[in-house]
Amino acid sequence: MTTVRGQHLIGKTVGGCVLESLLGYGGSSAVFLAHQHNPEREVAVKVFLPRSTLDGKMQKDFYIRFLREAQAASELDHPNILPIYSYGEQDGLPYIIMPYMPGGTLYEYARKRGRLSLEEACWYLEQIASALDYAHEQGCVHCDVKPANILLDSEGRALLTDFGIAHIIRSEGTTAVEGKPGQASQPELLMGTPDYISPEQALGHKLDGRSDIYSLGIMLFFLLAGSLPFKADSTIAIALLHVHEPPPSLCMLRADISPTLDRVVRKALAKSPEDRFQSANQFCTAFALAAGLLNPADLPPEVLKDVQIEEVLAEPQVQPNLLAASPLVHVRPLRGQQAFWRSLNFTRVLAVVALLLLLTIGAALGTGALTARMTHGGTTIEATRSTAIGRALVDDLADSGDWPTSSAFFFAGNQYHIQNRSTQNVALALYAEHQYTNFRLSVTMNEVRGSHDSADYYGVVFRSAADQSNYYVFEVASWGSGEYAFWRFDGKWNLLASGPAPSLTTTPGASNTIGVDAVGDAFSFTINHKPIGSPVIDTSKHALSSGEVGLYVEENSEVAFSHLYITPLP
Repeated sequence: MTTVRGQHLIGKTVGGCVLESLLGYGGSSAVFLAHQHNPEREVAVKVFLPRSTLDGKMQKDFYIRFLREAQAASELDHPNILPIYSYGEQDGLPYIIMPYMPGGTLYEYARKRGRLSLEEACWYLEQIASALDYAHEQGCVHCDVKPANILLDSEGRALLTDFGIAHIIRSEGTTAVEGKPGQASQPELLMGTPDYISPEQALGHKLDGRSDIYSLGIMLFFLLAGSLPFKADSTIAIALLHVHEPPPSLCMLRADISPTLDRVVRKALAKSPEDRFQSANQFCTAFALAAGLLNPADLPPEVLKDVQIEEVLAEPQVQPNLLAASPLVHVRPLRGQQAFWRSLNFTRVLAVVALLLLLTIGAALGTGALTARMTHGGTTIEATRSTAIGRALVDDLADSGDWPTSSAFFFAGNQYHIQNRSTQNVALALYAEHQYTNFRLSVTMNEVRGSHDSADYYGVVFRSAADQSNYYVFEVASWGSGEYAFWRFDGKWNLLASGPAPSLTTTPGASNTIGVDAVGDAFSFTINHKPIGSPVIDTSKHALSSGEVGLYVEENSEVAFSHLYITPLP
């Protein structure tokens, strides 16, 4: 049997079922839609079908897992666990006969629908939590909870399946699989799906039901965010992120997720099992309470005590340094390949042109400072331009103690790297405890890794609150002929300026230097020492006056920053 996809089996009869079409396949098995004659019904038949590249020992291991799945699932009887009709072996071909689920997998459904509503996510969470708590009571730890292992029937009901690597734990403290004392054995290989694996599973430690609760938390994160919290280029790297790195904040991903809801998910994703919810139902109940889908008054006091309701609903304690060290994300409106110009009335255009002339004169003077005032819409605008001649420049990236460091934020040589592992989000590092009002900034950037398409934006953040609740961002994208954009984030995204960036070097691996002048509510920008666009005046009531400076990488890219010079202006 060398055919991985199993087309050669279509039309054959296995276990009294005629295999009609291939539904899916994996490394050790294929699943077929089949017709069973006694009784007459459509079924799914899973057939042991390892890759031909596996050696004898690995094939034997997969074979044992296959039989283990059949045994484990056949002993479980729960409305949200896919039942096993029968299993056996025919002509050396082990098989499992199961109900056919026309709704496909929860993974396929979520990919098609996008981010689920809180109500819908809670609906699936409740069903799988019930299935897991039942399995745990029967001494079975699933070890591979993920949306691809959850099947949907025609009415949307969710059923947990694929117990191929489940650990069966007997009440007397022995495992049915290993027959040795303790809980779960310490596997020789990393078992489970790396994207959803618990820290203790990644480390090969003993497992109990709380490992499944962590994986359930990752699944819920995926359903709510539309993406996974951890991404890396290798299995081991992803596993290490689960062990060491905190997940991104969900409340920064979408507006309808409160800090309380975010805290519930973070508790499920605690690195230590002791710090998580101790049952899947506790997790589900806490989520429903925090989402406002359940009234605490409707629950018995002992249930509220179990889910630690005071802790769940308590106000979060903001820790600015921790927030700055974690990749926080704000989902932004999508952009097309050609950015649009913001609307400006004629009076505003004249004001901007006048400001540009004044700043140009200030630069030409070469020394001292120039202060100009003009009237715009009844408001007096003051622009101050000061040169740095005679003032020693200090690379602010050399102050490494005030920049967050982790596997995603790190120094290499004289460069500071930000590695964003997400395909949808942004990673932001703040220069902690350094406040600036008026300043001139320049920084050199090199996109080390990325797709070099319209989504690879990176740049600088300034006038940011320590908790990143508001800030300005000036960013560039080195694709095509180059593009820039200037945004204000104040709970929602506001595009202040955007357009082509012809002075940007778009060759992969090339370095670019951007410059920012921020004076009052007036801003001007340069790319490789050439002015880009027109100066911008932010006259909104939400204009930001001061705050911290930071570096910013969007999408699945890695950017190296160097030669960061920030010069305060009067």
